[in-house]
Amino acid sequence: MQRPTLGIWRYQRAPGSYVIDPVRHTTRSVAVGAALVVASALAFALDGPMAQAAYQQGLDPAAFGFWRACAGAVILGGFLATQPRRGVLAALRRLPRAAVLRLALAAMAGLGLNLALFQAFARLPVAVAVAAFGCYPLFVAAWEAASRQRAAGAVRLGLATVAVAGLVLLTRPDPSVSVPAAGLLLALLAAVLHAAYILLGRDGWGEIGDGAATFMIVATAAAGLGALLAVTRPAAVLVPVTDLRLTTLLLLEGALAGAAAPLLFLAGLRRIGATQTAVLSLSEPLAATLLAAVMLGQVPAPAQLLGATLLVGAGVAVQTVRA
Repeated sequence: MQRPTLGIWRYQRAPGSYVIDPVRHTTRSVAVGAALVVASALAFALDGPMAQAAYQQGLDPAAFGFWRACAGAVILGGFLATQPRRGVLAALRRLPRAAVLRLALAAMAGLGLNLALFQAFARLPVAVAVAAFGCYPLFVAAWEAASRQRAAGAVRLGLATVAVAGLVLLTRPDPSVSVPAAGLLLALLAAVLHAAYILLGRDGWGEIGDGAATFMIVATAAAGLGALLAVTRPAAVLVPVTDLRLTTLLLLEGALAGAAAPLLFLAGLRRIGATQTAVLSLSEPLAATLLAAVMLGQVPAPAQLLGATLLVGAGVAVQTVRA
C-alpha cells in the first residue's frame, strides 16, 4: 500500500484507484481541504478583472487564456522539477485505463472551460458572467444526488440551491444592462464544464499526484488555445511581447489563477468531496464584494448582505453533511 501526499487517501493496486480512508478522514483534514478550496477561490477571483483589463489593452479572450495557461504551465513545471520524486511519465504509463481516461477528459474540460468563460467575460458584465457561471454547484450536487448518496445528496442539492440564490443576490446583475444570449450561453457552458471537471477530479489521478495532474491539465489548455490562435489570429499571440505592463499582468494572473489556484483546488477537492468543493468555491465573489467594501468604500446593499449570509451559511452547512 502506498501513501500519497494527501494523507486521507489510500491507493488500491487491484482496482487502481484512490478511495477515502475513513480512519484518516478526520475533522482536521476536512478543515484543511476547505481552507485549500477557499484559497483557490480567492486566487481564481482575479480572472474576471484581469481578463477585462487585458481586453482593454488589445488582447482577445483566446490569447488571454493562452498566456495565462502558458505562465501557469511553466510555473507548475518548475515546481515539479524541484521535487525529489521523479518518473511522472513512467507513473502515467502505469495508471489504470480508467484513470488515464478521467485525466484526459478533465484536461479537455479545462480547455473548454477556459475558452468559454473568457469569451463570456468579453461579452457580459462581470457580475452577470459570475452569476451564470456560479450555477455549477447545482449541476455537481444534482449529479451526486442522482448517482451517489441519495439522502445526503438531496440535502447537499438543497444547500447548493441556497448558495446559488445567495450568489445572485450578492452579485446583483443590473436588470437595465442588456445580456447577450451568446454570452449567457457561454457562461452556462463554462459552468457545465467546470462541474464535469470537479466530478472527474474527485477520485484522484492514481500515482501521479495532484501537481503532475494539474500541470498536464494546464499544459493541455495552453496547447489547445495556442493551436486555436495559430489558426485564427496568429498575430494576437505576440501582443504581450510588446507591452511590458500587459506582460506583468499576465505573469501575475498565470502565477496565481493559472498555477496556484488549480493546484490548491484539486488538493482540496480530494479531501472534502465534489459538492462541498463546488459550494465553497462560491466564496470567490463574496471575497470580491468584501474587498470592494473595504478598499473602495462600496457599502453592500441589504440584498447583498442577505446573499452573503446565504452563501456563508450554505458553505458552512454543506461541510457538516455526511453520507
